[in-house]
Amino acid sequence: MSSNLWSHFLVKEGVRINAQGSSNPTLSIDVIDKTAGRWKRADILVFNTGHWWTHGKTARGKNYYKEGDYLYPKFDAVEAYRRALRTWGKWIDKNVNPKKQLVFYRGYSSAHFRGGDWDSGGTCNGETEPVLSGSILNNYPVKMKIVEEVIREMRNPVTLLNVTSLTNFRKDGHPSIYGKNVTAGVKVSTRRQDCSHWCLPGVPDAWNELIYATLVQHRVSKN
Repeated sequence: MSSNLWSHFLVKEGVRINAQGSSNPTLSIDVIDKTAGRWKRADILVFNTGHWWTHGKTARGKNYYKEGDYLYPKFDAVEAYRRALRTWGKWIDKNVNPKKQLVFYRGYSSAHFRGGDWDSGGTCNGETEPVLSGSILNNYPVKMKIVEEVIREMRNPVTLLNVTSLTNFRKDGHPSIYGKNVTAGVKVSTRRQDCSHWCLPGVPDAWNELIYATLVQHRVSKN
């Protein structure tokens, strides 16, 4: 039986009460996510975190990141990502039995906003063909370099499903204006476009095929 557990960052999300009595979110980059206890029961684990590290408070890093009881007034999001991934890696090394469990890490998939970001007028509507040339095809996020670095440091084997270059091509695969408000039976958003998630069926099916092929290869090699 498969299970999909939501963990935006793989480490612990929390809240703090500020001086005005309001609650503000925090992220403990040295503490594994609260759902980790359920990870132990899985035969096959597929992890991913990426896009949420580029949004708002996470990218700004003001009064947000924690280590121990210390709340950083300002902290670099890239370094926070590295430390969070190392927290995840240490948990895998300590809690996963490589003789009984397989661990995958699915890489960072591309977004295709034109003229702005997801919250500042970025668009991708009207795209009907993949990217065939241009700088995006050579773009490799620093977060993916960190993922590779952390996996190399780990004792337990982790299979990296590196989908970054694959998804760089697919500017035509996002929901775009569809998926929000319903207009004439069709969900359309005129305010914000979704150029980071993927339509289904679509690009994520290719990721699943890669996992399946890897599992078949693993079984053949064991026999």
